[in-house]
Amino acid sequence: MGVIAGVLASRGAVGIEVSIDSGMGNPSAWDSLAFVEIFTTVSERLGLDVSDDDAIHFMTVREIVDFIATNRN
Repeated sequence: MGVIAGVLASRGAVGIEVSIDSGMGNPSAWDSLAFVEIFTTVSERLGLDVSDDDAIHFMTVREIVDFIATNRN
């Protein structure tokens, strides 16, 4: 969740609490552009290749974590 908080902070949302249930619109700084940046950063750091078709289904931290757990080598 540190990656997500870092992305949100870089977008001006400093001190935002991020939990496993955080997602689009909660916190309010998590908009569609933040989502793209969050998912790109996470997938690059973990070496995951994620299709746009897969990525559009992730709306919460929990969904991203579940995808990583299922698809990480």
